[in-house]
Amino acid sequence: MSFIQKILSWWRSRHERRETERRLRREREERLRVQKIEEERERRFLYRLGNDFESYVVSMFDPERFELIHRTPTNDDTNGKYVKSMKFPDLRFREKSSGISFWVECKYRARTEDLGNITWCTERQLKNYKQTYYSTRDTVFIMLGLGGSVMAPNKVFCLNLERINFTRLFYSTYCTNRVKVDGIESYQQLLEISELKGKKQ
Repeated sequence: MSFIQKILSWWRSRHERRETERRLRREREERLRVQKIEEERERRFLYRLGNDFESYVVSMFDPERFELIHRTPTNDDTNGKYVKSMKFPDLRFREKSSGISFWVECKYRARTEDLGNITWCTERQLKNYKQTYYSTRDTVFIMLGLGGSVMAPNKVFCLNLERINFTRLFYSTYCTNRVKVDGIESYQQLLEISELKGKKQ
């Protein structure tokens, strides 16, 4: 092979390598773009689910007896901008007869994990909910919808955040705290449901 042929061969080889690298980079960028679109779609879907379950929970509280005094905004409500109140649990009610205020965090899960366990929040969320309780001294209830659909869950459980110290709930922690009524009629009723035999976790 002549010197010129070697140069041409080297140049072709280098050109092919660069083209391959460009093609792989374009494919990688396209995969990332599609992944971001899908993640955003999923995020919006989950927010809609969360909002729908919140609406279901709101409908459980008799408006003659309870006033909804706060509903925490979502990213969609604020166009993706963070606002301080996003740290709070989803809902805050005031019982009209007693004047007692309390928070409600709404969580829906289509199914449980192994052995009926449920990862119900992140470490950061748990910390925020605990801080809300410590700063306001208002009870924080966790309303956990399970199975069925967000607007018609098969079961709803109510737990008092004071009993919960971890992001994962064992079945034995929540199984006795089922809400077995169509509507919530008093703060005391919530306390009774949330304080039944379930273990502290």
